[in-house]
Amino acid sequence: MIRMETASTVIPAGLRELIDEVGGGENGFGGTTVHTGECTLEQYVQQCCDLTDPAKLRPGLVPQTTFWALDDDGVVVGMVRLRQYLNNRLRVHGGHIGYFVRREKRGKGYGKEMLRLALMELRRLGERRALISVVPGNQVSIRVIVANGGRFSEESIDPDSGQKYLLYWIELESQQDGGHVQ
Repeated sequence: MIRMETASTVIPAGLRELIDEVGGGENGFGGTTVHTGECTLEQYVQQCCDLTDPAKLRPGLVPQTTFWALDDDGVVVGMVRLRQYLNNRLRVHGGHIGYFVRREKRGKGYGKEMLRLALMELRRLGERRALISVVPGNQVSIRVIVANGGRFSEESIDPDSGQKYLLYWIELESQQDGGHVQ
């Protein structure tokens, strides 16, 4: 169905369109600096690559791996941001994993599969459970989280924005291996 490829400086087909759709962000998934005009697509992709290296991170950030979700034709249908561990801020909003599916590809199971593959990757990194945050009105994402074993934990409020989030934990011991992450 899909495969996940770690972001690199090689720009896959459909990435520019995906980044345009992400824009300033949607339903708690943060926007990009391409949207604000602060950088080009190429510079943004390089930033994604740099975020995996702790030595290149600004204070307060944790290492993050960005994956492109590619369909059978190698075209980007979505993206995943995977934080390798949590800090205090990510425990309130952000969690371990954020994902975005292109609008025209929604409702086809891509989000569920992207989250499943990301959970497997997080388990390989040694985490025992994953925290996923979601805005309360995003019923589609809540269904994706629950379908992957998510259990509601609590509500949190971002102290900076006042935005409310629902926090779900997923036990990684129960996640099945399989799938393809490059």
